[in-house]
Amino acid sequence: MPAKLGVGIIALTTFLSTAANAADPPGVTAFLQNHKLVRYTAAYSDLDGDGHSEALIYAMAIADDSQTPKTFKEANLCGSGGCLLYVLSLTPTDYRVITKISIVQLPVRVMSSISHGWHDLGVQVSGGGITPGYEARLRFDGHSYPSNPSMPPAIPLKNILGNVLIHTDSRLR
Repeated sequence: MPAKLGVGIIALTTFLSTAANAADPPGVTAFLQNHKLVRYTAAYSDLDGDGHSEALIYAMAIADDSQTPKTFKEANLCGSGGCLLYVLSLTPTDYRVITKISIVQLPVRVMSSISHGWHDLGVQVSGGGITPGYEARLRFDGHSYPSNPSMPPAIPLKNILGNVLIHTDSRLR
């Protein structure tokens, strides 16, 4: 029987403070504050089929308050290979980091295939010396997703399927 894929999307982008957005669940608000994220995109999807959405946070910059005198600065979390993607399990008031994935280029997809009860993710891999670019499937191993989509166990995809959760144009709306 094919897996049912339900994807709900909320994009929240280009914030210049860690003040919570009203649309963010409390767990996401706590994560943003704890990590001092000031530029990010958040999207939500029930990855594990439990009826509750997990959060995917595409992190682009944090507040850099190490400057003297104290002025608002950003520390970029992105390089030529991409930015950071966090997968969070949410509780009513908090969060648990499932995975921190490096060098992620957009788009981010939720695939219909399932590994260890969680939907596989698809991310673009390019830049940072990787040519040509390709889309990689990240399979959940029972504890987390692979932390680097350019290395095994991530798998380059031949057929790109799945619902796009975070689009390339959702970065800077």
